[in-house]
Amino acid sequence: MRLIIALSILFPFNSIACSTYEAQFSSIVKEVVTNADHPYSCLIKLDINLSQSGQRWSPHIYCPLDIEFVLDEYISAKYCGFQKGDVISGYLLKTDDGLELD
Repeated sequence: MRLIIALSILFPFNSIACSTYEAQFSSIVKEVVTNADHPYSCLIKLDINLSQSGQRWSPHIYCPLDIEFVLDEYISAKYCGFQKGDVISGYLLKTDDGLELD
């Protein structure tokens, strides 16, 4: 009986289809690419090194964003004021459109 209750509780969570994957992070900006057509937005790359103090990576429990996917990918930032070497934190979202900083 306990097994049936446990399975019925876990089953809905295992059947979630993720349209967005996410992780909370703190890292250093490795590269910034601006676009003349959209001066307030930019693309950034992160220098994620979890062995360095102050850096962290915490994926979402049900729809986790894999750190390996982010390492050499550009991340879209809607409001860009970043420079190389800045320490930033927030949420990263992976959608069908790519990676976004939230």
